[in-house]
Amino acid sequence: MEVEEMLSLLDKWVVEKKGKSLGFAEKEIIRLSWLDVDYADMNISGYSPSYVERRLAKGLWALVSEVIGEGKKVTKKTSKLAMQEAIKKRSQPEAPEIEMTFFDAARDANNRGLNLKQAGELIEARKHFDLAIKINPDNAVTYYNQALMHEEAGKVDLAMELYQDAAFRGLAAAYCKLGRLHIVEYKNFRKSVEKIGHGLKLLETEKVKYDKIVKAALLTYLAWAWKEQGCYEEALDNLQQAIKLRIDRGLTYGIMAEVYENLGNDPEVAIAWKKCLEYAKCDRPDEDFYIGKARQRLKQIGDAN
Repeated sequence: MEVEEMLSLLDKWVVEKKGKSLGFAEKEIIRLSWLDVDYADMNISGYSPSYVERRLAKGLWALVSEVIGEGKKVTKKTSKLAMQEAIKKRSQPEAPEIEMTFFDAARDANNRGLNLKQAGELIEARKHFDLAIKINPDNAVTYYNQALMHEEAGKVDLAMELYQDAAFRGLAAAYCKLGRLHIVEYKNFRKSVEKIGHGLKLLETEKVKYDKIVKAALLTYLAWAWKEQGCYEEALDNLQQAIKLRIDRGLTYGIMAEVYENLGNDPEVAIAWKKCLEYAKCDRPDEDFYIGKARQRLKQIGDAN
């Protein structure tokens, strides 16, 4: 790059930064420094070399440092390299600003809703969930989160509608919730089998990321529905598949213990009830009931022995 072109660029950046152009003497100092001329040999009209070095250059390099230094001090010795680096960097096209898409806006509204739900501010949470769906009506996760909130509030019919909306939009976990509610709330076991079947099929398609935890839950509720219809062999097969995917869910072992009892497989009954107690948590849906039942049945088995 020619020195005049460099000076023109630097002067432009100084004007942008400070609102004024470089003076004649300042431009001469920069030009001569670019050409590796010592201060003692700088012949600038109206100024002695010593004045140039001690007075003019000191303020000039402080200005240049502010404009192109990016936190580093620019001196006569480093000015040429600093200018080359600044020119190289500023000649590169700037990356376009990334605008927030409606997907981002919907996600942020959903996350605010989740935070408000966790804080117990349900009315405000619902407003943000509604906003997320208004921005992106195909946001399956928001329908699911809304459904959870209504289920926890005891509004089961409304929760079912929202879970169905989430399931329709491809969220396999929503089919798990639908299958469960058809069992525990509506006692419609055939409908539960149907919904869970849709969820399992969805997991097998290329459109849905495989999730072994969701599949394990679907298989557990499917086994529950089969058990309630007296199909114990089918139930046991699903439970064994579920355990291969997730070994630490107490509900799976509780249902398995009941299946073994109905099949008359006494040696496995106590083992399943013990596993149920080992893994069941009071804060997990349906497991609190099985904790009490496991303790009762193990006591009865112990008394019988």
